[in-house]
Amino acid sequence: MKISLGIIKEIDFNFWVNSNDFYSPDILSTDGLNHTKKAGLINDVIKTLNSNEELIKLIEQRITEKDSASAYTDEDLLIIFDLIQGWGGRMGRNPYVFQNAPRINKSELFASIYRESVEMLYQLNVIEDYEKNIAPIKNKFEELPQVGESFSTKHLSFWSRFLKNCPELVIYDSRMKNLIEAANKDVDKTEITYNDFYTALKNNENELGLDINNLERAIFGFSLNYFLNDKLVLVESPKIEHADKAIAYKLTNDTKI
Repeated sequence: MKISLGIIKEIDFNFWVNSNDFYSPDILSTDGLNHTKKAGLINDVIKTLNSNEELIKLIEQRITEKDSASAYTDEDLLIIFDLIQGWGGRMGRNPYVFQNAPRINKSELFASIYRESVEMLYQLNVIEDYEKNIAPIKNKFEELPQVGESFSTKHLSFWSRFLKNCPELVIYDSRMKNLIEAANKDVDKTEITYNDFYTALKNNENELGLDINNLERAIFGFSLNYFLNDKLVLVESPKIEHADKAIAYKLTNDTKI
């Protein structure tokens, strides 16, 4: 079974990669940060931020200021965790509000599991086999209470893109799932995995001229403009008018344009 980008490959990647508000130099999204601030570590850290672009640069700075996994204190790691969760938006609230707020009430557990995950990423120098190289790290992140695939892969993506020798990994959230399933209509959607999405992006890096994180960033920007967050339902009034509206309609089998 080979999963492809299908019709998604036809979108204007160079346009959408710069139309994703989560990377905006002009917007600071606070929905997620307002929840992650409840853990009490990032209030001062983020007080001078003015945009999501600056937030990403802060995450990069926090990750790259150490040269080994052991060099981070527990607080260092938890700040990075909170920043990434906050960047991810409203759905990043889960560890701070559900099941007795485990990120707040079980900080030592969070720091311990997160450290193990980061240590594994520091050791990842090449990807030869998904089950051997990536799955164990992803599974370790998902041992964190209230952290599922949508956010475990955000942590995989941020750490891997900023660590010096680590191959880049990619985000796989509900928007990406909905689109890759729609692009592969003949495949049982329950059989499409993170590895399938990652592989489909890797197979198109050279042709499309963007690395996997920028490909995902563009696809997300496209999705953000045309679809609801948790289902492949077209929004009534897209923020941006673009010819790729036709592709959005085709993904939903809607013939109206």
